[in-house]
Amino acid sequence: MLVLSSIFYSYVKLKIYLIMEDYEKRLDFLTPEQIDQILFCKIKNGQINTFLDMVAKGYGLTPFILNALIDFGYEKVIQKALQSSVRLANDCYQFLCVYWGKKKTEDFLVEQKYFNYIKQNFPVDSLVEYQLWDILAQREEFEALAENGQFDVLAAYKQYQLLVNRGQLDYVCHKGLYKFLILTQAGMEKLIQLKKWKEFFVGISLAPYNGFSVSEILEVLWNNGMQKLLFAKCYDEFLLKEKKYTKPYVANKKWGTLAAYGFYDEIDWEDYLGQVIASKKEDVYKEAVEAKNWAFLAKHQQHALLFRIGEFKWWWKSFG
Repeated sequence: MLVLSSIFYSYVKLKIYLIMEDYEKRLDFLTPEQIDQILFCKIKNGQINTFLDMVAKGYGLTPFILNALIDFGYEKVIQKALQSSVRLANDCYQFLCVYWGKKKTEDFLVEQKYFNYIKQNFPVDSLVEYQLWDILAQREEFEALAENGQFDVLAAYKQYQLLVNRGQLDYVCHKGLYKFLILTQAGMEKLIQLKKWKEFFVGISLAPYNGFSVSEILEVLWNNGMQKLLFAKCYDEFLLKEKKYTKPYVANKKWGTLAAYGFYDEIDWEDYLGQVIASKKEDVYKEAVEAKNWAFLAKHQQHALLFRIGEFKWWWKSFG
C-alpha cells in the first residue's frame, strides 16, 4: 500500500511538472491580453495554487490581474503573487501606490530587491530616499547624486565635469585628469597651485568663462617662467609687443616675425634673405627699407629701390 501511495505521489508530481513545463512553452505564443485572460480564469475558478505557479513561471502580473484578486476576495494572495512574479507590468507600480499607498509599495519593492523594476519606475525622490545611488547613476540622474553628496559614485561613473562644477577637485586630481580643471575658476587656481602649466594654458580656450581672461592666463604663465611654452604656442603679440621678448625668436631665426614687430636690429639680414624663396626676396628688401638698412640694400645692388627713396649716396655705393 505504501509502495502504491509513493508511486501515485510521484505520478502526480510528474503530471504537475509536465503541466507547468507546458505552461512555459505556451507562454512564448501568448499576447499580454491572452495571458491576462488565462490568469483571470484561474482566479475566477479558485485555482490559486495553479495561478501562483504560472506567475512564478513567467506569466506577468498586471493591474487587471491584481484588481481581479481583490474583486474575488484574494487580497491576501497579492503579496505572495508579487513575491513569486518574474514579470511585473510597469503600471503595477501606480496601481499598488493607489491600493497600498506609496510608502508600503516602495518598501515592499525595495525589500524584495526588484531593482530592475525599481530602476524603471521609481521617481528620483524615492531613489534618493532609499539611497539607491547606483540606480540613480544608471539612470544618469547625476545632478541628484551631486546634490546628495555622492561624489564617490560620480567619480565611479566618470562624471568629472560635474565633480569640478561642484568643487570636488581632488577626485579629478587623484585620477590625473587635470584637463577637467580648466572648466572653473577654482579648477584653474588649482592648476596654478599644482604648477600644471600645460593644462593651465589650455584654459585659454574657455576664457573668460572659467574666471580667467586670456591676458590673465598669459600673464600667469609669463610670471612662472613659461616663455618657452608661449613661444611654442605662437603668442607673438604677447611676447614681442607686450613683453619685448626676442630671445627665442633670434635663437630660432624667426626673422620675418621679428620684422613684423619692428625688431630690425635683432635680425640677421643675410640669413633672412637666404631663408626665403626667390619670389619673396623683394619683401625682405622692402622690410630693409623700413629698417633703413641702406648698407644691406647697397650690398645687394638694389639700385632702383635706393634711387626711388632718395638715398643717392647709397645708390651710388650700390654700383661698387
